[in-house]
Amino acid sequence: ARLSPEERQAMIGGMVAKLAARLDENPDDLEGWLRLVRAYGVLGQRKEAEAALGRARAAFADDKPALARLDAAEKDLPAR
Repeated sequence: ARLSPEERQAMIGGMVAKLAARLDENPDDLEGWLRLVRAYGVLGQRKEAEAALGRARAAFADDKPALARLDAAEKDLPAR
């Protein structure tokens, strides 16, 4: 289907919001957190990406490899 830019943005925003809600209910999904952080970065929503990183780091506080992947995701975010 051909979507207008506004419709496409709304659809993407809805998918990102669903992923964020799912992660709030089940925070043990590292790949989900990484997808969410990347999505916020692509959308230019740096504050939301940083908030998601904070929640993910809390969920994986005792998992050094997971924290390293989250740190790498933060470094890959577009500059402010």
